[in-house]
Amino acid sequence: MVISSRIRVLEPTQEAEVTAARLAPRLESLHGKTIGLYSNNKLNATKLLDMAEAILRERYAIKGVVRGAYQVGRIMRPDEWQDIERCEAVVLTHGD
Repeated sequence: MVISSRIRVLEPTQEAEVTAARLAPRLESLHGKTIGLYSNNKLNATKLLDMAEAILRERYAIKGVVRGAYQVGRIMRPDEWQDIERCEAVVLTHGD
């Protein structure tokens, strides 16, 4: 007895939706700047930000640090970024 079957392969991806954007101008220095340190709230992300803050404070006379969190699963609206308007530079972490 011969059993014939077909396998249908589905392609689960789609073309990327690309929106043109301009990068923010590069800072000349971090001296005197307020730096945003934002975490994705995963394991070790806060430890990584603590280490980044220590290095920034050691190497630059930064004005201050703003801490916050962000969602990695979606694009966040501008009003969801806690105190982002106080930041002159931002570091995002992906802890896991």
